[in-house]
Amino acid sequence: MLICRVLVKAFKNKTLRQITSPIIELFKQEFLTTPTKYDKKRSLATVNYHLSILSKIFSLAVDAELVDTNPCSRVRKFRLNNGRTRVLSGEEETQLFSALDDNELVKQIVTIALHTGLRRGEIFNLKWFDVDFNRGLVQVRESKSGKKRIVPMNATVRTLLGGLKRTSEYVFPSPKTGGKLTDIKRSFRKAVGDAGIGNFRFHDLRHTAATRMADAGADAFTLARILGHSDIRITHRYTHATDAAFRRAVENLDGKSDFSNELVTKQKQQAARLP
Repeated sequence: MLICRVLVKAFKNKTLRQITSPIIELFKQEFLTTPTKYDKKRSLATVNYHLSILSKIFSLAVDAELVDTNPCSRVRKFRLNNGRTRVLSGEEETQLFSALDDNELVKQIVTIALHTGLRRGEIFNLKWFDVDFNRGLVQVRESKSGKKRIVPMNATVRTLLGGLKRTSEYVFPSPKTGGKLTDIKRSFRKAVGDAGIGNFRFHDLRHTAATRMADAGADAFTLARILGHSDIRITHRYTHATDAAFRRAVENLDGKSDFSNELVTKQKQQAARLP
């Protein structure tokens, strides 16, 4: 596991009792300023995730009485701005699939993401055992929250999965190994660039699916169950995320009073008199 390799390298030659809060704080700051292997700026979320794994290790060590306390409890994680909701437009979706025309695997994965709201890792972990065609359901057994959930299949997902060849226990196996797929980042980024789509990440496919479901009338509780959100406040941002939803909400006020009806009638009469 890549995260474990990072932690082992950072704290090598130290026992658990020698790893203190100041040492972890130093790791946090240095890791943030270290560029990724693609020479990109490391995200705050990535650093926080590494801290979470380290904290979990220490929690297990405390339970096993190997250490007395968890030093991570005194190290604050970076504050994140999770309000970003980038949604793929219909035109951008057409452009993206056009750019993916020669990459059937990534095209299929993008389609699943857009029609289920599954995270990238959840799609990679999906096995044929998890697909129930009789009930029209997909079981997510390995999620970010650690909880299992069930996601319904729509006609697009059912048709796509039903047409795939079962060459592995994984639904989308690695073309090289036949085992679990680990990454499509390079191919996806290239397609996004070729399509001329700006400021768009793979995770935004999940935002797009959630927003489209909300715009079609799905309530926050339903979305939370589909997306696997433990806090419904996270889901609420999708229930009013699109201009179309805002517009419909306000337009629903039309015709609720005599005065509004009178204004609309006058506007129509004036438009009819124009040459």
